[in-house]
Amino acid sequence: MNKDKRMLFGYITGGLLVVGSMPSIIYIITSLLDKIYRLEIIQNSVIRWIIIIFLMIMGIIYGIWSIVTQNIIGKGGPLEIGTVEISPKTENLVVSGPYKNTRNPMLFGTFLMYLAFALFINSITSLIVVIAIFVFMLTVVVKMEEKRLLKDFGDQYDEYR
Repeated sequence: MNKDKRMLFGYITGGLLVVGSMPSIIYIITSLLDKIYRLEIIQNSVIRWIIIIFLMIMGIIYGIWSIVTQNIIGKGGPLEIGTVEISPKTENLVVSGPYKNTRNPMLFGTFLMYLAFALFINSITSLIVVIAIFVFMLTVVVKMEEKRLLKDFGDQYDEYR
């Protein structure tokens, strides 16, 4: 598969995971646990919707900004599962744009979108599930990514980190 097709495949796969699979998992777990006990996050619907819209917009902006920056400057895609390259690996270390603010802007953007989703569901359970997912991402997935980045970019990544 050529680089452009692999890049497109990586974005579609990642998009389906981020927009489809994980929110579905959050919703299913929340539905099951809320049968036992349900506690709302914010009762005022106007305030809740303002926060939802703000978080969703910021999450989408960060997600798209990081993907575009990684594609243009890094010359590669974001998706690698374990050691399997779904989209071509980045050729250049990206430290500008959203990467200047956080080492994981895609994860940050996704976190904001999932927080918005938890507020949409309006359940403490969904908020706990979102936090648990991101604790996992930060402790397991980010560590795997950092190993690869250190291997690929060495001192340059170590200095950025």
